[in-house]
Amino acid sequence: MPTVNIVTDSTADLKEEIYSQFNISRVPLKVMIGKDVYRDGVEISPDQFYNRLMQGDLATTSQPSPGEFARFFKDKTTNGDRVICLTLSSKLSGTYQSACIGSGMATGQVEIIDTQSASWGVGLMAIAASRAVSEGKTYAEITKIINELTSKIKILFLVDSLQYLERGGRIGKAQAFLGSLLNIKPILCIRDGLVYPYEKVRGKAKGLERMIRIVEKDTDGAEIVCAVLGGGDPRARETLLQKTKERLNCREIWQGDVGPVIGCHTGPGVVGIIYYTL
Repeated sequence: MPTVNIVTDSTADLKEEIYSQFNISRVPLKVMIGKDVYRDGVEISPDQFYNRLMQGDLATTSQPSPGEFARFFKDKTTNGDRVICLTLSSKLSGTYQSACIGSGMATGQVEIIDTQSASWGVGLMAIAASRAVSEGKTYAEITKIINELTSKIKILFLVDSLQYLERGGRIGKAQAFLGSLLNIKPILCIRDGLVYPYEKVRGKAKGLERMIRIVEKDTDGAEIVCAVLGGGDPRARETLLQKTKERLNCREIWQGDVGPVIGCHTGPGVVGIIYYTL
């Protein structure tokens, strides 16, 4: 009987053991630091990456080529198997378009979904899709579950500086926060696949508290699935994780990293929460 294979690009930022546990495959983007080129999530860890950034190295990224996607899809659609591929928001990267072109070069049935999300927003969708596969749901049912989550998943994140988003051209509507006063930390969100400003706070501690209050008000005690993430600031991530455990109604809570590709645009010190209500 044909299998449904769940595929993401590497910006889903899942840990290796989670990819393995849920039988999720990934197509890696690339990170360039100086003359060094790494496959995201494969050849450079988040810790190694943020250490390089904090030493002053500059990093850029590139998406997989259509040919890379095509070869991957051909391998995953042998024996009539099918693929559902979830990508980073098309408004943040050309990865979705590259995957669409690659799917046209493959011969099997491949569905490309623009998640309008990033990092563990993509990852949480992939985990839900994998569970649906295990439950024996049909291809159409799995696709419907993912599409419903694209409008439910919410992302809030705090960055130490907007310079990385500005430098990478991914600042979106958050450019309104440029030129802020010293020690003002921007809380940002992703809405309709773009980065938007949410509000400004003075200091990181207040920013972490404010994010929890925003989620408390938004969810109003409803049960949620969430992921608490950080990059280059484990203490801030742990603080946010503890607040999440104590004050939100979490059926499931994951702790993870903002990976190198997303980290190129957020910079070190990023911390955030990604969630959806049940």
